[in-house]
Amino acid sequence: MKVKSLLTVVIACLFALPGQAQSLRNNHVYFHAGLGAGHVYTAAIPSILFWGLNSLTGTDTFENAMEYTSFSGEMGGIDIKTRPYDALGYRARDLFANLRPYVKLGYQTMYMSNLNWGVYGSAEYIHNQFDSRLDGGISDYEMNIIDRMQLGGTFFLVLGGVEKKYKLMLEGGLRYSQPLKYEGPLALGKEDLNSGLVSHYAFTVKGSNAVQNFGIFADINHFNMLKTGAKLNKIYTIGLMWSITPGQAKSSQLNF
Repeated sequence: MKVKSLLTVVIACLFALPGQAQSLRNNHVYFHAGLGAGHVYTAAIPSILFWGLNSLTGTDTFENAMEYTSFSGEMGGIDIKTRPYDALGYRARDLFANLRPYVKLGYQTMYMSNLNWGVYGSAEYIHNQFDSRLDGGISDYEMNIIDRMQLGGTFFLVLGGVEKKYKLMLEGGLRYSQPLKYEGPLALGKEDLNSGLVSHYAFTVKGSNAVQNFGIFADINHFNMLKTGAKLNKIYTIGLMWSITPGQAKSSQLNF
């Protein structure tokens, strides 16, 4: 219940931020909040809400991401076969199999030159579900649930001055992943999960049209998540991110 309550609070905070977003925005504050999801509808439907929040705040603050997380490993020399839930399915376990509400807050330069830079700290709540079984075994697939909190920092470069209609943004950073909950056949609970570092990379096209920010990203885990005899050490997340702000098509090119 504590995990579900925490997830509810984090998502509620995202929806309550529009009044604060405008006050936070100034020439050097970098502030974004969003929701990543592994299901097509769960990622796309919040775009309507975030569209309204961006229009209300006059910024490109709120964004979405459609992402895929891969889990793999081995136990006693035998590969652990995993499968994600259906990204187009209609069951609750499909719709909410992967969720990642997050916030980013930092500093950015706002030069007229062709190079700007910035740094931000981020907080992410990550909920993943997947099925697993031993390769070649006779057992059925069993459900795994992993909830984590990730805190970290990111450095970014923006190629293009603030007056430019389009800019390119490159990101690189590290997050520290701390387990909060585990349910499944590979461990007894969160006490059998390790914490560790996750690297983050992203490439975004920043523009002033309806879809202002469109990019790709990758997060790569650099540790074995399990303390047990099994290994779960080949974990990565890739995805698409976007921000819809049609009302800002002509006036928001100064926003990062």
